[in-house]
Amino acid sequence: MFGLPSLKIGRFFGIPLEVNVTWVIIFVLVAASLAFSTFPAAFSGWGTAGYVIAGILTSLAFFASIVLHEISHSLVAKAGGVGIERVTLFMFGGVSQMSEEPKTPGGEFLMAIAGPAASLLLAAVFFVAEIGTRMAGAASWVWGPLGYLAQINLVIAVFNLLPGFPLDGGRVLRSIIWGVSHDLLKATRVSARAGQFIGYSMVALGVFGVLRGTLDFVWLGLIGWFIATLADGAYRQQLVRSQLEGVPVSAVMSPTPVIAPGEISLEQLAHDYFLGGRHTRYPVMLNGQIVGLVSLSQVKAIPRDRWATIRVAEAALTDMASLTIEAEAPIESAFARLAADTPGALLVVAAGRLVGICTRADILSRIQLAGMRIAR
Repeated sequence: MFGLPSLKIGRFFGIPLEVNVTWVIIFVLVAASLAFSTFPAAFSGWGTAGYVIAGILTSLAFFASIVLHEISHSLVAKAGGVGIERVTLFMFGGVSQMSEEPKTPGGEFLMAIAGPAASLLLAAVFFVAEIGTRMAGAASWVWGPLGYLAQINLVIAVFNLLPGFPLDGGRVLRSIIWGVSHDLLKATRVSARAGQFIGYSMVALGVFGVLRGTLDFVWLGLIGWFIATLADGAYRQQLVRSQLEGVPVSAVMSPTPVIAPGEISLEQLAHDYFLGGRHTRYPVMLNGQIVGLVSLSQVKAIPRDRWATIRVAEAALTDMASLTIEAEAPIESAFARLAADTPGALLVVAAGRLVGICTRADILSRIQLAGMRIAR
C-alpha cells in the first residue's frame, strides 16, 4: 500500500491480517483527537490520563470495527469461491485484497453488502451497550466511548453504501447493472464514473472547507482523491481484462524452454546456464522426467562453497502441482498464481508434456500490449 511495508499481525478465520505503516499515522491522529478534543468537549471530570486512555482504547475499538467490516467481506467472498490474500489496515481504513473478482453479480452483491451489514450490526450493539450502561448508572467514561463507537460504525456503514466504485455501494451498483445488462464492462464503467464523481465532489468540498478555515476538511479531500483514483484504476483494469478474456497461457508463454539436467552440480549450472545465459530460471529434468524448477535466486541462497557438492535436482522446487499449468488455462489464472505464489514462473504443459514456461513478465507484456490497444 503506497509502496510502504506492512506488518503481518495474525490471522482471523484463516485470513492474514496486516497493518500498513501508514495506519500508525491515522491511529495516532484519531486517538489524539478523541483524547484532547472530542471527549473533553463532551464529558468533564475524566482527568488527563482518563481522556488519553479512553482515546487510545476507543481508537483501537474503532479499528477493530474496521477489521470486522473487512473480514465480513472476506468470509462471504471465500464462501463464494473467491480467494482472499489478506486484509490490510492502512491510512484510509481497511481493504480486503482478493486474488480474483467475484464470478457472478449475485456473488458480488452479497460480498459487497456484507461489510456495511457488519458495521450496522456493530452500531446497534454499541448503541444497546451505551443505553444499558447509562441505565445501570455507569460513569460517563464507560458509556461515552460506546456512544462514539455506535455513531462511527453507523457513519462507516452509510459512507460505504454511497453508490460509487470502489466503495461497497459502488460494488452493489455494479452487481445490479451487471445482473440486468449481463455486461460487466458496462457495469464497471458506470460504477467507476459514479465513484469518480463522489471522489472529486469530496475533493471540492475539502478545498472549500480549507479555504473557509476548517483544516479538518483536508482529510475529506484526501479520501476523495483516493476514491477517485481507485475508481479510474478499476475501470482501466476491467478494460484490460476484457481484452485478455479467453486468451490462453499458451499465447504468452515462452515455448521450448531450455532445460537444465538435474544430475549436474550447482557449480556447473551457474557456469553453463546462468553465467552468460539469458534466463534466470530453468525447468529441471532427471531420468527423462521434468521434476522441478531452479532459479538463480535459489542458487544464490546456498553458500558458494557447497555448489560443487549439491545437484540441481536437490536445490530445485519440486512441487509440480504448484509449478505446472495447462497450456489452455486462461491468463488470469496464471497471473493470480504468479502473484500469490513464489516460484516466479509456471511450467506450461499440454497432454502431460512440457511445452513452455510462463513468467509474470510474459503476462505483463501482454497486458501492456492490451493497454496500448485500448489507448489507441
